[in-house]
Amino acid sequence: MRARRSTPAVLALAASLGMTGCASGGDAGFCGPLHDDHETAAVAFDPLIPGTDDADTVRTRLALVEKLEPTPELADDLQVWTDYLDDAVDTIHDDPDAVVAAHDGDVAAAGEALSDYYGGICLR
Repeated sequence: MRARRSTPAVLALAASLGMTGCASGGDAGFCGPLHDDHETAAVAFDPLIPGTDDADTVRTRLALVEKLEPTPELADDLQVWTDYLDDAVDTIHDDPDAVVAAHDGDVAAAGEALSDYYGGICLR
């Protein structure tokens, strides 16, 4: 009897996720890859911290971010963030100060916009 009462709620949730383009799936727009790897998604748009993050953790974040299909309003931000991670893969060990300095201005704004979208849309 309990399953019958919850079925409409489950269907409504599934429909709302599908309508926002955030249904879970390997390549389901922007939110799908983030849902598929929620552990990496939790830090995907955070600034890199040399000594805590290494080239492998940057590669993991980059691999996830490269799966995302940006909405039109996020396309530039996603490109800026992808470039930041791509550059950091090679420099986080050799030049950690450069990685810290790179997270400024446009990069910081891009990370914040992507994080806000993830938290405000994908995690709803």
